[in-house]
Amino acid sequence: MFRKIVHQFSHSFTSRLVGAAALVGGIALPGVVLVLSASAGQLPSGQRFFDRSPRLVSAASSFQSVNTPSTYQFTVTLPEDAGANLQALRIVQDQETYNVHFNPNQSRAFLGNTYAGGPEVPLATIGGEMPADSNEVTLVFDPPIAPGQTVTVSLETNRNPRDEGVYLFGVTAFPEGENSRGLFLGYGRVNVYENSR
Repeated sequence: MFRKIVHQFSHSFTSRLVGAAALVGGIALPGVVLVLSASAGQLPSGQRFFDRSPRLVSAASSFQSVNTPSTYQFTVTLPEDAGANLQALRIVQDQETYNVHFNPNQSRAFLGNTYAGGPEVPLATIGGEMPADSNEVTLVFDPPIAPGQTVTVSLETNRNPRDEGVYLFGVTAFPEGENSRGLFLGYGRVNVYENSR
């Protein structure tokens, strides 16, 4: 009796396992039809996405004193298995009492880590949704950043905030493609002090 129950369970489990493998693996077995129309990294609508998330590595400023002109740098690493090139980054200051105003015309990008000064990456466009409120910047890389690379963007500010504190900047990455879905990577923190440390 025990053997019969085990055999029935084993047969039922094996059938389910083979059916699941057919579904996951996309193979056709008699009685199983599965059509996969979307490729990896792309939704059926054509919208592109990263298979594996880029990572915000660091945020830094050249000067940390209040009311001092400074350059803010944000470094992002694209993993080898990202599944798509990095086309653009959008950097937006989180709601604060004092807005940090970026000078978009002085923005630049390079391969490598913060202040290392690797090979420059040309920018196709630099902009933001609210030109009058320039605490938001979108940078489009030309050519896009390939998986396995690290890129740093430098944004010049007119001056650091007048009040010391921690200022947060949201970073969103966009994969290559016209209809790409942005992925929020997190907040870069920039510290500003009354007397530079």
